[in-house]
Amino acid sequence: MGILDFRFWILDWRPACGAAPVAFNPKSKIQNPKWTAVLLLALVSFAPALSAQERTPDQAELLYQQVGDQLFCICGCREPLLSCSHNVCSSKEEERKFLRELVGNPKLDAAAIRQQMMERFGKGVLQVPEESNLYPILIGSGLLLLAAFGVAFRVLTRRGPAPEAAPQPAVDSDFEDRIARELKELE
Repeated sequence: MGILDFRFWILDWRPACGAAPVAFNPKSKIQNPKWTAVLLLALVSFAPALSAQERTPDQAELLYQQVGDQLFCICGCREPLLSCSHNVCSSKEEERKFLRELVGNPKLDAAAIRQQMMERFGKGVLQVPEESNLYPILIGSGLLLLAAFGVAFRVLTRRGPAPEAAPQPAVDSDFEDRIARELKELE
């Protein structure tokens, strides 16, 4: 068999002339689980390279805006990269140029582009660095606020024993008779 002979991948489901059907042919590599796994692994590993296509200009611009809004200018102004207001800012132009180059690469997604920007310009380019203590503080504050609202709700809605009804004042029949007489006189 030559190097380019692919006949061994064909399933041997047809018997040879006059022979009985064979359930398993060890020479047929497609029936061998090891070769099948190798074939599937090769297909999976080459699939991203085969499916990588150039981004359209609209897709590239959308990705540029999306990632650019998540990055800071490193000139010290701490403004977002795409809205840095310094007129003479060399780092802004360098960052934007590098971001345009990265967006043009169809193999990179938004996370990979942010990673490349961080590797080139440092952690200061990210709005919130991954190793920041801000995330645990925000989560803890949110949980504390939620617990405080829960306790306040419980305290305000808790029902204690029903208050005793106030005693009704004693009815003075003479007084009621007098009111009834005066009302009749007014009519």
